[in-house]
Amino acid sequence: MRKALLLVLALFTMALSYDVSAQQRAITGKVISNEDGLGLPGASILVKGTVMGTTTDLDGNYSINVPAGSNVLVFSFIGLKTLEESIGNRSVINVTLSPDASELSEIVVTALGIERDKSSLGYATQQVSGDNIRVARETNVNTALAGKIAGVQIVSGSGAKFGAPAIRIRGLRGISAQDPLYVLDGIIVNDAASINMDNIQDINVLKGANAAALYGSRARDGVVVLTSRKGGKGDQVNIDFNQTNTFERVYILPKFQNEYGGGYSQEFPIFNFDPTIHDPGLSGLNGLPMTEFYADESWGPKLDGRMVAQWDAFTPGTRGFGQARPWSPQPNNVRDVFRTGALNNTSINIGKSGENYALNTTLSKSSRTGVMENTNQDKLFLNMNFNAKLSKKLELIAGANYSEANTFGNLFEGYNSIGSNVNQWYQRQLNTDLLREYYQMPDGRFTSWNINSPTNTRPLYWDNPFTTLYANPNETNREVLSTKFALAYEIVEGLKVSVQGTRNTVSGGGTSQTATGTLEVARFATNSYRENEDNIQGLLSYDKRFGDFSVVANVGVNWRTNTIKRWGMNTSGGLSVDNLFNISASVDPYVATNFEGKSKVNSYFGQGSIGYKDFLYLDATIRQDYDSRLPNGNNNYVYPSVSASFVFTELVDLRFLSFGKLRSSFAKVGNEIGLYRTQQTYALGIPYAGNAVTSVPNALIDPNLRAATTNSIEVGAELGFLNNRINTEFSIYHMDNSNELLSITIPSQSGGSGFLTNSIKSYTKGWELSIGGSPIQKVRGLNWDVNFNISRNKVFIEELGYGLTSFPLANAFRGTSTVGGWNGQALARENDEWGRIVGRKFRTDDNGNVIVNSAGRPLLDENQDLGKILPDFTGGIFNRVSYKNFELAFTIDYQIGGSFMSISRMFGAYSGQTSETVGNNDKGNPMRDAVEDGGGLSFGGVFEDGSQNNIYLRADQYFKTMFGTSEQWMYDATFVKMRELRIGYNFPSVLMDRLSYVKSASIALVANNPFLLYSKVDGIDPSEIGGDSVQARNNGSWVESGNLPGTRSFGVDLRVKF
Repeated sequence: MRKALLLVLALFTMALSYDVSAQQRAITGKVISNEDGLGLPGASILVKGTVMGTTTDLDGNYSINVPAGSNVLVFSFIGLKTLEESIGNRSVINVTLSPDASELSEIVVTALGIERDKSSLGYATQQVSGDNIRVARETNVNTALAGKIAGVQIVSGSGAKFGAPAIRIRGLRGISAQDPLYVLDGIIVNDAASINMDNIQDINVLKGANAAALYGSRARDGVVVLTSRKGGKGDQVNIDFNQTNTFERVYILPKFQNEYGGGYSQEFPIFNFDPTIHDPGLSGLNGLPMTEFYADESWGPKLDGRMVAQWDAFTPGTRGFGQARPWSPQPNNVRDVFRTGALNNTSINIGKSGENYALNTTLSKSSRTGVMENTNQDKLFLNMNFNAKLSKKLELIAGANYSEANTFGNLFEGYNSIGSNVNQWYQRQLNTDLLREYYQMPDGRFTSWNINSPTNTRPLYWDNPFTTLYANPNETNREVLSTKFALAYEIVEGLKVSVQGTRNTVSGGGTSQTATGTLEVARFATNSYRENEDNIQGLLSYDKRFGDFSVVANVGVNWRTNTIKRWGMNTSGGLSVDNLFNISASVDPYVATNFEGKSKVNSYFGQGSIGYKDFLYLDATIRQDYDSRLPNGNNNYVYPSVSASFVFTELVDLRFLSFGKLRSSFAKVGNEIGLYRTQQTYALGIPYAGNAVTSVPNALIDPNLRAATTNSIEVGAELGFLNNRINTEFSIYHMDNSNELLSITIPSQSGGSGFLTNSIKSYTKGWELSIGGSPIQKVRGLNWDVNFNISRNKVFIEELGYGLTSFPLANAFRGTSTVGGWNGQALARENDEWGRIVGRKFRTDDNGNVIVNSAGRPLLDENQDLGKILPDFTGGIFNRVSYKNFELAFTIDYQIGGSFMSISRMFGAYSGQTSETVGNNDKGNPMRDAVEDGGGLSFGGVFEDGSQNNIYLRADQYFKTMFGTSEQWMYDATFVKMRELRIGYNFPSVLMDRLSYVKSASIALVANNPFLLYSKVDGIDPSEIGGDSVQARNNGSWVESGNLPGTRSFGVDLRVKF
């Protein structure tokens, strides 16, 4: 597939050939603005019919060499009318450019690709240009939107893995959430990671149900509408080349203690050599202290430099075999697990347009090496768009988008992960370089710091982290191909009919393995999948003005078909041949799974808008979906919307106000149901006596399942000041969510253990504010663009139904089922906000004193409120300043409120790893000293009889007691973070004039995640506790457990336009 696409690209590029004559003459002049009479810096001057061009300097002056035979210059500037000037015999040409009235109004792409004047819309949308999402050359569209749009929040995990962040638009709907719908040039995109950032012209986010209602059952969580780059203006070839190289480093880690080493006690065990069981090479260690290497904690002896036999002393083949090493701290041993990663991203965009056609192609390739060894990811993107006027009335639109991602070593987070190994249980004296060097011996043995005994060097609890990286990797590949073909015919002026067909295909697979001799049972697994979505759409559009009235109407039909094929196989019981990673090597019968599914949705829709004197607009839409995934009788849903827009500044001249609009809307949208959720299917079991075995599922299904729906009301205002240099938008919304699916536990006497039904009622409400614009434009070479946004969102559970008062969303650790167990739990609770976190808290008296038992340990109360997942406020600041040839741009993202639990902190303290487990107690003595010597720690507080507690516990007892207290490990999720930074320089036009084929060039220093400006918790970045996107969507990302550390990247970006 890749070769065929590259061949198409080669043929496509050959079509962009051009010819330049060697004979030239020089033209100079100045480009002036009609508004203030000043020169226009950065205005574009092109020789018509060629690719030759230049830009004006800071004073509006230019100089250009014109080849013989060319006689027209084209002058253009954003927001001003393009002007063509005949050269004749002139050598000096001065021009004045006037405002272009057609560009004063903002045209945005709305639902189903319908272009509308933003002033006519009765709902909130917000648009970001391609340049503003490529500030720091971020490669993921969700991450690039962080901080730029009011009401949009990005929930991400660590950059140390190759995960994809989740996006929330106006919070959540009910107890769960899905990704928004992504639409690229009318093509539904099912994987945001497959979107090529270098191919995007702009992004328009349809925030609420009101804006997205025309998408019906797919619109509940918002829509991200992306428009790709098109061919260049005029009869010319535009070539845009980008080269970005960045380096990535870990920037935040927990604070570890460096006073005590590994072990369960501060007394070393002594090695006693026994020639009958020990290797002769160990004889020199007889009588020496040795590590409690079977311990995965750091409550051991003080790191005082004495000679101690450590793990490598008992591992044949290492240079330390049979030798003791100094018992010394390794302050950077966790940081040393990570390396410097790198990203190499190359992109070229070629566009050409003529009088009746435009074509564009983008080719991008990126190679990334991760901050963990033996991890890397390669991506390839190819995008092509073509549109042509086949006749005066017939237009052709076609496009294809291809992406490929190959990932090796995509690490998971959570307990038993590498992050859990090194952040929670790693001993403080471990030398990471030795572990890296000897993770596998020449004879194939794998090593570990956590061995069983001097005679058994197999891992006990933890593999060597480098064994995990090199011996137990996983590999995935993913391809996405989307295509579009459309014809549009103008029947009469203002009336157009179009038909469009699109297909989006996602395919891929992967493998994972566990090597023989590592901690877990050896295994191999493989999987593959293919998903297709086909859409055929017909649309009849009408757009006409009748005096003071404007009419826009659209009616159409859409037929969608989705097919899914998945299969997977994994070994069972180990591998019959060591490290033979093949399904045929399974010791027990291998396990195979497969799934095939197909669904259809037939939709009919209409939209109508009436405008009066460009100040009053009424709009209505309706969509009816017939969905094969729902049961007969409940598979037909109607989704209406109505909206109004009142541009009051068209009626009243307010000197202080350039533009003013009030808007309101109502809409109803739906939420799709998964395949075959309405039917029970038999499950295949292990064959018995050669006969196939099936079982009846335990989960019962309501035969009257319905689609979940959301009714939304929104009101807002949009204001412009200082000739629209400053603009503000404000929206308030309320969404009622009903009929959300819930699986409830039922008595076994009913014939099942669970029952899937429509039950939950909730509402989502909030507001959002955006203030921005261009306060300074062309003032002695200074330009300033800025946008500030803030939003507040609340999800409230009104009713769960069926007698339920709460429903568990997720547990903090190992899936404990008891509500409010020691580990904490997130709930959907009636008459409360979504995502209430409950768990254990210290019991206190009326004066706030902790109550302890007779042993001096706190009493705990169960099922206590600990906080909530969702933040109180989210927002961001985008800033871009240019002065002459220099540019500074950055994005700040912030969150106020919300809570999260850190399992890593809990285990780090339990194991004696982290810094809070050392230091002096309230007596001024080292807390790790014996209690009888003045050491230890006390919980203070009072006994149950009210008397003062004066009992001190050993330090390890103290922190292990807190292990069961959820309250102790809860943290405020507030943060302020600089997401992006760009410091650039645009090469002067004088220099570009000497390079006849170069229009412009720039170079910039770029950074992603350069600074965590504020956080209430040390050693953890609250913006990166999201884990994978599934957890982020469904659980709100409130648990940090074995997460990999946050990363930042710095590098150089070079851009050249030809």
